[in-house]
Amino acid sequence: MNIEGMLKYQSLDREINQLNEQFRTSEATRQYNKYMKLYKQAIEDGKRMSGVIGEHFVNVDRLTKQYEKLLADIGEYNNVLDEITDVKQADYYEKQLLKLYNALEAIEKELDNVRKELMKLDADAKAFFTNVNNYFMAVKKSTPEMEKVKLEIQTKAREVMLAQKELEKTIEPELVEKYKKAKEIAKFPPLVPFDEATNSCMGCGLELSKDIAAKLRQDGGLEFCPNCNRLVYKK
Repeated sequence: MNIEGMLKYQSLDREINQLNEQFRTSEATRQYNKYMKLYKQAIEDGKRMSGVIGEHFVNVDRLTKQYEKLLADIGEYNNVLDEITDVKQADYYEKQLLKLYNALEAIEKELDNVRKELMKLDADAKAFFTNVNNYFMAVKKSTPEMEKVKLEIQTKAREVMLAQKELEKTIEPELVEKYKKAKEIAKFPPLVPFDEATNSCMGCGLELSKDIAAKLRQDGGLEFCPNCNRLVYKK
């Protein structure tokens, strides 16, 4: 079993991981991600603002219709009052008119509050468009440098991956499959040595069962650690 080849394969994986980390933590990538995050957040804020503005306009439409209906009712009650001679009837309609005027005043206050909210939202919208434009320009400005770093890293990573592909041809397919399975479910490195002195996995320190330890000693193959899911091999 080509354990040495598998260890070289893993070292190439480590190089690829380091290159990916180098790209992720580069100043160019950090700047790009920073402005892209701000730009996306501004767009989401804009969507929410648009929804709130839409709700306010629906509310204005509803209040306006109520206001117009009250004005019409007040007009009708006033016409009726002009023709009434009975004191009791006049008193009833005057009380009804008072209720209508109070309702009208309440709607006027509500409309005024909505107007103030819309004025505030108008100022927020102006700031929003300024922010979106600034963030968009910042993303646009930071993109070329990020793409340059990305291309450099990808070129280096491609070379390592090609070397890894060539190396894979010299390793037993079942060994490569086991390694790839361990890499999917375990932390890096997926391939770790067996500590014969303590019968433990040197990835997580778990003392392995007697059966697993015996197999590693006798066969010198690979066994999955039941704790960290790494592949354990005998040195």
